[in-house]
Amino acid sequence: MTRNYLSGSIKKALIIIECVGKSPNALKASQVASMTKIDRATAFRILTYLVSLGYLFKDTKNNLYSLGHKIFEFGDKSDFLKTLTTLCFQDIKKLAYDTQHITYLAVLEGPHIVYCDKVDPSGDDAPRAFRMRQDAHSTALGKAILANKTNDELKNIYKTYSLYKHTKNTITTVDALISNLNKVKKIGYSINEAETFDYVNGIGASILDNEGRAIAGISISGTKSTINLKTIPELSKKVTIAAKNISRRLRDT
Repeated sequence: MTRNYLSGSIKKALIIIECVGKSPNALKASQVASMTKIDRATAFRILTYLVSLGYLFKDTKNNLYSLGHKIFEFGDKSDFLKTLTTLCFQDIKKLAYDTQHITYLAVLEGPHIVYCDKVDPSGDDAPRAFRMRQDAHSTALGKAILANKTNDELKNIYKTYSLYKHTKNTITTVDALISNLNKVKKIGYSINEAETFDYVNGIGASILDNEGRAIAGISISGTKSTINLKTIPELSKKVTIAAKNISRRLRDT
């Protein structure tokens, strides 16, 4: 009896993970229950448990569920992320030391970015393939990837998500985000002007595959005293060159 119960619960948990993973947008508990045909109470209980284990992520502001960091840890074992991380590492390391700024690599997951790697030129060795999630709309790296989306794709991403206001500079409407991303397309890189944290600025650029799709992005971050109107022209050149080098190498693999 116990074995059958556990087997049924495991099956339902896997069905729920698959449901959330295949959805182009984050889902409410009621949607998950409806799509999987699992009763609401059971679905909610399993969702809560999967969130506690890190297999799902719950946006508590909107009560929406998406894939969690554990899934991406497994993803590190995939050929794609292995290749991506390996190809990017020397370039983001060089970028970090050339600019003397912390450099990041991340992929887009719905309205969030999930960081995959980080290099700190100060010698503070962070664990490789670390996982941290942030809102894409308020980060340079996130905006670099989002700039490659069509307006319809952007509206679809933010159909069920609000653009959370982290600071007074954060973009909080889809129209304002689209306007900002149009500028990113024109200049070839994105800027974060204290949009997630009051004291942190950043510059980002997207990594493109052989079909011109943004599959990831890189960025540098620093204080307002080191990334500002005076330093952005030179720093942005280094960021975009690194992104183009990675994109070129990725296309050749």
